[in-house]
Amino acid sequence: MPISGIAILLFAFFAWGVTQHATWISDIDRTGIAWIRGDFTPGKTAFLTGITLLAQPATGVALTALFVVWAVITKRLRMGAFVGFSVVAGAGLMWIIKNIVQRPRPTANRLITEHGYSFPSGHSINAMAFYGALLVLIWLYARKQWVKGVATIVLVAVIILIPVSRVYLGVHYPSDVLAGLLLGLATMLTAATIILPKKA
Repeated sequence: MPISGIAILLFAFFAWGVTQHATWISDIDRTGIAWIRGDFTPGKTAFLTGITLLAQPATGVALTALFVVWAVITKRLRMGAFVGFSVVAGAGLMWIIKNIVQRPRPTANRLITEHGYSFPSGHSINAMAFYGALLVLIWLYARKQWVKGVATIVLVAVIILIPVSRVYLGVHYPSDVLAGLLLGLATMLTAATIILPKKA
């Protein structure tokens, strides 16, 4: 089974657990919240508030649009189609599933204001759908190993820190962000399979 298929199955398992109020979901959320939200500091709050902006809807639209325009201008149409499809498909699935599951957001000690439903985390989906797609492209097309290395460190850090920021700021449960990463991964890899050539 491809990785995208495994990610979809795991996401479906999370969605089932959330809708059934499963004990293991509560355990994941309790443990994750205790670990991530155990120590509030002004510096950490400022840093993670900035990190969460990297996957805001407006940021995602702007960055995706800029990338697609660049891809069109430079005649890298497959790249533009890949990133655009990954982000748009992820956003569409997020909207549908949020309105099906209708999980309320956490209410305790929110550090920022957010509206809408909690599951899955749109920021986590966008983190994987956009920044994960960039990472795939860099590994496919970058010629220098140091570029791949630096890009991997930076982009993986961003992909991890965005979900962490959502839990720290009190607007998502850990299960929301884990499910969001899985759905974003499945969407991004499906887009890569459909659009990108098998060889760079």
